[in-house]
Amino acid sequence: MKKVLAGLLLLLAVAGCDDENDPKTWVKRLDDPAQRAGAIKRLSQFFEDAMTDTGKKRDDPKVVAVLDVIVEPLTKTYLAGNLDDKTRVELIKSLADMQDPRTAPALAKAFNDFEPGKNDDDVRYAADGVSQLAKAGKATDPAMIEALWKCFAKFQPSKAKSINLVTNLHDAVLAVKSPTYGPGAVAMLAAPVDVNSTDSQLDQLQFWQKTAIQVIKDLKFAPAAKPLVKVLLTPTKGDLRPTANAAIMAIAKDAEPVLIGALNGSDPELGKMANDMPDKAGVAVLSDSISWLSRPAGKAALLAELPKADTDTNRTVIAQSLTRYPAKPDITQALLATYKQLPADAKLKTPSEPFARPVLAQVTASLYDTSLTDWVTKEVTAAKGDEGASMQVFGLEAAVKLMTKAQEKEVGDAVMKFWAPKEQDLYKAAASIVDKCNADASCYVKVLDASIGETPADSMKAVKACWMAAIYGNDQTKKDLVAHVAKVTEPAARLALVEAIDHLAPAGDNATADALDKIVASDAATGNKDLMAGDDAVVKVSQRLRARANP
Repeated sequence: MKKVLAGLLLLLAVAGCDDENDPKTWVKRLDDPAQRAGAIKRLSQFFEDAMTDTGKKRDDPKVVAVLDVIVEPLTKTYLAGNLDDKTRVELIKSLADMQDPRTAPALAKAFNDFEPGKNDDDVRYAADGVSQLAKAGKATDPAMIEALWKCFAKFQPSKAKSINLVTNLHDAVLAVKSPTYGPGAVAMLAAPVDVNSTDSQLDQLQFWQKTAIQVIKDLKFAPAAKPLVKVLLTPTKGDLRPTANAAIMAIAKDAEPVLIGALNGSDPELGKMANDMPDKAGVAVLSDSISWLSRPAGKAALLAELPKADTDTNRTVIAQSLTRYPAKPDITQALLATYKQLPADAKLKTPSEPFARPVLAQVTASLYDTSLTDWVTKEVTAAKGDEGASMQVFGLEAAVKLMTKAQEKEVGDAVMKFWAPKEQDLYKAAASIVDKCNADASCYVKVLDASIGETPADSMKAVKACWMAAIYGNDQTKKDLVAHVAKVTEPAARLALVEAIDHLAPAGDNATADALDKIVASDAATGNKDLMAGDDAVVKVSQRLRARANP
């Protein structure tokens, strides 16, 4: 009896030596199935307490000390399995929150074990953990990176119950930016899409292939050039064209010859795909994509293709696309010649079926040529019927943007005749800026110093200032405009501003592109969705400037 009592006293003494506030005490209890769940919870609390005490400073010695004790044992516990669902999910959530590279094996296991409906929460938390590691530059474990891609490649949003899971997995794949993802992303683009299946539309188009194209864009994966052009020319993948064009702009040097080969038929496979598109739409699709790159070879290809165009839609789209290149007399001549070819009742076989001639009248503004103001105004006045109504909207918009002080009366007379009072206010706003600055580019830039009001007229003042700064400006004006981009957030004004910058850099400009990229990154960091939505134009101009500067 004495020996038994002595043994019990010894066990109590040993137990009494365990410090309940020491993480090491709870690490030991991970080995005991009966205490494991409680130990996981308590160890997670140690981390949360340390984060709270240090103001969430992950590099604080107190946080680091806790992680050094608990990360690897908790990771091994997740790898070992044998946990109930609730405890397992709580553990992977905690490991993901720790944002520690040593959790990579556990995150990889969550991806590798994915089965729809069985461990969705594990993948959701693991994907968020990978995104956070990637942002910190710590998502480097090859096994984890491979497991994430394999999970993404078999995951089907059509079978998911959580939009957060879909979003987290998508964001993680993009955040990692692993070069190993390039070939897999290209392979995904070859899959067909069943237009009669909602699931196929969701899984193939909106998730797998759209994400794959975004991966290609972020990696600037040049071998994807031809597969991307095939996407453009596949009618069932029309929804992917904007995303594909963005990726093509990121690999402009490699993509341009592929696009040209499809347009002129020098690539037989792509040429056939273009010819097989309904309504001969391949020419329009390719011309649009080529023009966004705004490089010399593409311009030459479009000018060569324009006389061959045998539909009003293709003629108009090619001429319209040419206005995305630095303004030159040959572009102006091509646009005006195309305009004269078009009958007054010609409509485009594009969404909303607009009249063709008003479309070309509108884009003359992008040439920044004030000599076109009189021509546009006369065309507006002469147009009749339904086309005339369209011309009054689109043509006069171009005239207002282009008009100089000497042209105010002519444009104003047309505006007063054809526009309603609210629209007339736009003209008056534009005229007030011209009256103030006349031909002084620096004066127009200073207009952007003032905050832009909420009315359309307020927006027009800023838009007109940008247009005239581009018309009268020089390289210094370009730099001054770049300095205003971060401040000018009103969508129409920001669009006009970056287009003015583009016009003033006909040879491209890597430094300006870098500056614009920094603005986009800064906007993204704010999380302001409205601001980020307006950055599409900034991104496109940045890519065009870089594409022209790096032939």
